[in-house]
Amino acid sequence: MYDNYPQHHVPQNNIVQRFFAQPAGAILLEMVMTVVITVAAGSAFDLFDPFDGASAATANQAAQVTVAHNPLLPLWDASLGYLSQRRFVAAEAVADVAAASDPTEPLNFALLGTINLQSSDFAGAQSDFTTMLSLAPGSFDGHNALCWTQGELGEFTSALQHCEAALQVAESPAQRASALENRCWLQVEMAAYVAAASDCLSVLELLTDCHNEICALAHYNLGRIALARSEPDAALQHFNLAAHIGSAYAQMYLDIARVYATMGYEVAAERSLTRYQQLGVSDLAAK
Repeated sequence: MYDNYPQHHVPQNNIVQRFFAQPAGAILLEMVMTVVITVAAGSAFDLFDPFDGASAATANQAAQVTVAHNPLLPLWDASLGYLSQRRFVAAEAVADVAAASDPTEPLNFALLGTINLQSSDFAGAQSDFTTMLSLAPGSFDGHNALCWTQGELGEFTSALQHCEAALQVAESPAQRASALENRCWLQVEMAAYVAAASDCLSVLELLTDCHNEICALAHYNLGRIALARSEPDAALQHFNLAAHIGSAYAQMYLDIARVYATMGYEVAAERSLTRYQQLGVSDLAAK
């Protein structure tokens, strides 16, 4: 992501700071989606799964056979194709056709929820994932997504309940780490910094020597906590690590760019801002 940390740049005044005088752009939440996990296996889509490669491969092969025979597969594939281009209107239109074709299929609503999350329609995403959970009670991904979605909407009490539910049904280290990071982020939003730091540190202990997006987000949130505690040097260290590992969560780069700009690290701030803008490509521009 970055070859040099901002310490390697000479602090100076820059035009990036003027950007932050403007209202922040829409938050995009990138969720990596796969359609080879069946609802029967307890998961409509996986966020991260760097562990247990052999067993995961076996499970995915079995699930792939099931999904391959699903008549909705061409629609899912087309919708995901549009989504990868950030053509949200087209992706949602195709996903709507799939949902109308089979309103009892939880994966249809997982797909719709993911599209709405990426386009920052958090109310729509909440509705979709709530429907998904009604069709697939106990889904880790449904609870984990609602933890984040409702947190974005400021519905902290309900969001925290979904965070706890996701942790209770997590079946792998990857799922547990994802749920802990989500709860860490939520508790930062709630200004519960001690509990948040404990969760994000647990993520880094669970995922040792990690170069996964979950770890990037854990460092990002630890940086936010350090800022709240007036510890700019610690915050800078965590933000450097988050930027180096990388994430598809656009808001992370906007926040990091703001800090770099405030501290006078022009090159690093502009790079982070550029990455934020790249992740924030609009539906119209992507056509």
